[in-house]
Amino acid sequence: MNVKGGILVRDGKRTSCELGVVDSQSAIVSALCMGFTASDETLSDVKFEAYLDAGGDGEYATYSVEKITVHPHYNSTTFANDIAIISYNSGGDVKWQNPIAPSAQIVFTVK
Repeated sequence: MNVKGGILVRDGKRTSCELGVVDSQSAIVSALCMGFTASDETLSDVKFEAYLDAGGDGEYATYSVEKITVHPHYNSTTFANDIAIISYNSGGDVKWQNPIAPSAQIVFTVK
């Protein structure tokens, strides 16, 4: 699938939160969109999915989010460091990377 973009799905409902699709297994999203109030919070009662779309050709897929990594210094009051990485399994052995981020490696460094 030639992915053009994606949105976050929360408990089966599409949100208005866009995903920055990095590759076949990860995307970045606002931590605020996910409902986090602290970087160490867990939302085990919420089901998140990544809805990926090929952009106009009718091809799309929805994948369960397996892991969420919120920036360690996320502040829900000031919105500082309002970013999270979601990991999903797109299935199969096919690996792809979004051409707008051909060599992206997202690393959170705590100082």
